[in-house]
Amino acid sequence: MVKSSSRTAVFLGLAAVLLTACPDTGVVCREGTGRCAEGCADFTSDQRNCGGCGLACQSGQVCQNSQCICQPGSVACDGACVVLESDVKNCGGCGSACASGQVCENKVCKSDCAMAGSTRCGASCVDLQKEANHCGACGNACENGQNCHGGRCTYDLVAACLSTGQVTGLNASTDIRGPLEPLGSQPGALAVYKDTLLAADQMDNRLNQVRLYGPPLAFNARYTSVGAVANQVLVAAPYVYVANAGTGTLQVLKEGADAGHFAQNADAGVQLGTVAELQFGANTYPQGMVVVNNTGYVPLYGGFTAMTASAGQKLVPVNLTNPEAPMAGAPIDLQSLDLKPFDGGSSLARPYAVFAHKNKVYVVLNNFNDAYQPGGPGLLARFDPATPNTPPQIIDLGADCLNPVWGMGSGDKLFVSCAGAASYDSVTYALTGVANAGVVMIDEAGARLALWKSACPDGNCPLAMPGRFTMSGNRLFVTDQNAGRIFVLEVSGNALVERRGLNTDAGAIAACAVNSVTGIANVADIAVVP
Repeated sequence: MVKSSSRTAVFLGLAAVLLTACPDTGVVCREGTGRCAEGCADFTSDQRNCGGCGLACQSGQVCQNSQCICQPGSVACDGACVVLESDVKNCGGCGSACASGQVCENKVCKSDCAMAGSTRCGASCVDLQKEANHCGACGNACENGQNCHGGRCTYDLVAACLSTGQVTGLNASTDIRGPLEPLGSQPGALAVYKDTLLAADQMDNRLNQVRLYGPPLAFNARYTSVGAVANQVLVAAPYVYVANAGTGTLQVLKEGADAGHFAQNADAGVQLGTVAELQFGANTYPQGMVVVNNTGYVPLYGGFTAMTASAGQKLVPVNLTNPEAPMAGAPIDLQSLDLKPFDGGSSLARPYAVFAHKNKVYVVLNNFNDAYQPGGPGLLARFDPATPNTPPQIIDLGADCLNPVWGMGSGDKLFVSCAGAASYDSVTYALTGVANAGVVMIDEAGARLALWKSACPDGNCPLAMPGRFTMSGNRLFVTDQNAGRIFVLEVSGNALVERRGLNTDAGAIAACAVNSVTGIANVADIAVVP
C-alpha cells in the first residue's frame, strides 16, 4: 500500500476500487442509489423517485436532497410551480392573470408574442432554445435540473465518480445535481465531443461514449479500447487524443474509424476508432497533452525509483501535422530547472498536468523530493513555443500550495489547484491530514492574486484534496478527491470568493457517494457541456 500523497495523486486509477456486481439473485445497487422495482434509483435527486421508490415530483418540479422543489427559473404560486415570465395566470407575479385572449411575454400581458425568438406555447411566449419547460418544442420539459442548451436538454457540467463507477450532471447556475448514474467501473478523465460525453475508464481500459442530451445521461452503449490508466482525453475534432499513463502511450482516435466495439444502441455516441499510437517507453507515464500550432506537448512523469525517475521529468513536443502519424521531437528537460526546494534536499521535476494559455505551455509540477513528499513550493513551468531554444521559466506558487495537480488559464489570470501534503495512518493507511491545499490564482507574470484554502474552519468536516477543476462563466468548479464534493469559487476581480464550500452555509455540493469499502469518494474529473 502506498502512503505518500504523491503516489495517491499521480494517476486517477492507481487505487483499485471494489465495485458491487449484479449476482444471479437480483439487482445490487451501487453506492448512493437504492433498489427500485427492477432497477436502481438515486432517491436524493431522481424526480421520479424523490425520497423513495415511486415518489414522483409534480410537473415543473425537480428533486434535490430528496425533496421536490420548483424547476430552476420557476417559483411556487398557490402550490404550483410557474414561470412568471410566461405564465398567463401569473404574469410577472403570483396571481397576476392576463385578460382572456392575451398571452404572457417577459412578465407582460400582450395580445400576441412580439419579441425576437419568441414562440407561442398556449398562452405563453417562450424561447424554445433556452426555456427549460419548453425546450425545443412546446411542453418538452427538461428533467432533473437540466438546462436547455440550443433547444436540447442537458446538464451544464458532468462529474466523474471514480470510486463508485458513476457520473452525475450539474446545473451551473443553481448547483442542482442530477441523479448518480452507472458508467463503467472507474470513470476518470472526461471530455465532450460534439453531443457525446467521453469517459475514460481506469479499470476497464475503455473510452465510454454516451449521448449528453436527454435522460438518462449514462447509457453505456458504445466504447473504444484504450491503454491502461487513460489520464487525459483531449478533443480536436475529428481526432481525440488519449494519454495512457500506464502503458506509456499517446493514442490517437478518429471519428468514423472502426472502433470494433458496439453495444445494443448504435445511436448512443460518436463512433471513434484508433488510427495511431505513439510509444514513449517504459516508466515514462505520460500525463496529458495540449496542442499549440499543430504541436502537442506531453509531460512525462517518470518512474518511482531513482533508476526510473529519469525516464520522465520531461516535456515532449509531438508533431501533429499529420495526426495519424505523430512524431515525438527532442524532449525538453525539466529537472535542470530551478525547482526551489525548501527542505534542504533535492526536488524532482514531477510534471503532473499541462495546459495552454495564449499560445504558451504551462506544466504543473508536483515538486516532490526523492521520498515522494512535497519537497518545495508548488511550481509552474512556462514554455514559449515561439522560442523553443529557451528553457522553461519557473513560476513559484508558494509554500502554502503543495502538490499542485491541475491548472488552466482564463482571460489574464491563471489558476492552479493544490492537493496538499497528505498524511496517512501507519496501520490502516486512512487519510489523517492534508496540509497546504487549495486553489491559487495568479496573473500572467506569475504574481499571486488570491489563495483559497480547503482547510476545515473548525476541523469537523471531511478532509479535502482538491483535484481537477473547470470553469463555467466566472465560477470555478473544483473537485474533491477524498470526500466526493465539488467546491464552487467565484472569480471576482482579483479575489476568489467561496460560493459553495467549507465556509458557506450551504456547504460544498455533494456530488459522489462514498465507497463503502475504501471510504473514499473521488470526484476524478469535471467537464463543461457546451
